[in-house]
Amino acid sequence: MRPKEYLVLFILAALWGASFLFIKVAIADMSPLTLVFVRLLVGTLGLLAFVAFQPEVMRGWYKNWRAFLLVTIFNAIIPYLTISWGEEHVTSGMAAILNATTPLIVVIVSQWWPGGERLTWGRVGAVLLGFLGVGVLVGPQSFTQGNSSAYLLGVLSCLAGSISYGFGGLLASRYLKGLPLMQQAIGQIGMGAVLLAPVTAIALTIAPQTHVPSIWAIASVLALALGGTTLAYICYFWLIERVGPTRTLIVTYLLPCMALVYGALLLHESLSVNAIGGLALVLLGIFLTGKKRTARPASNNTLSVHEQS
Repeated sequence: MRPKEYLVLFILAALWGASFLFIKVAIADMSPLTLVFVRLLVGTLGLLAFVAFQPEVMRGWYKNWRAFLLVTIFNAIIPYLTISWGEEHVTSGMAAILNATTPLIVVIVSQWWPGGERLTWGRVGAVLLGFLGVGVLVGPQSFTQGNSSAYLLGVLSCLAGSISYGFGGLLASRYLKGLPLMQQAIGQIGMGAVLLAPVTAIALTIAPQTHVPSIWAIASVLALALGGTTLAYICYFWLIERVGPTRTLIVTYLLPCMALVYGALLLHESLSVNAIGGLALVLLGIFLTGKKRTARPASNNTLSVHEQS
């Protein structure tokens, strides 16, 4: 990866790392379903603003609605909902740490994915080093401090979101190949907003909102939609096009680092020695993975937007 690609990678990590903070603040005043629907709707409107004077970007989008439907389920609806629900029961830093398991899932699944990248000892070692950092960040005490079933369900919910993200990235690279990047982004989150609109309306009819969300909750949702969704998707697809989905998903190693800092400074979540040690291992894993992969040309079976059949 080149310096510019690393820069965009860290910008994306900062945006998605802050997303866990915004979710934690917003979820205190609204349901996960409402939060995710507003995120998708406002995020779609934000992306449409970028293509307002480029109508050719969306030309023929309706021909790919089935692909958008499939990808958005795994790359937006499932992870957004499961992580939002999970953050009702775990800290924002914990949610980000659990989300960092996505690259390992991608590496394993890619071994059997059509046209996927083959496992090498170097790739496995680098990814496992980053995963070891995640384990150090979590620490065994993190799984003993919460004795309630809700805490454990929150952990499992966040893990389900990371698994869904792994499949979503691979599906996007397979079925959205060659489409304009903005069409891919708008198609996914726009389809998500359409799918969740009637569900959210029914849910609010059955259990209406009993109070107006606070200004902080509203501001968090807007920041989550425009920063963590609109701008983040622009960076995400830019990276997928240039370095492929597996390397792009390395960004999830950085998320715990950013989310832990945000959580400690703004939400007063604890920052332990485990977090500092884990942070060092996670960053080392990212460095070794990126260095190894830029040391040789990309193979023909790399899962990128332009190479995957």
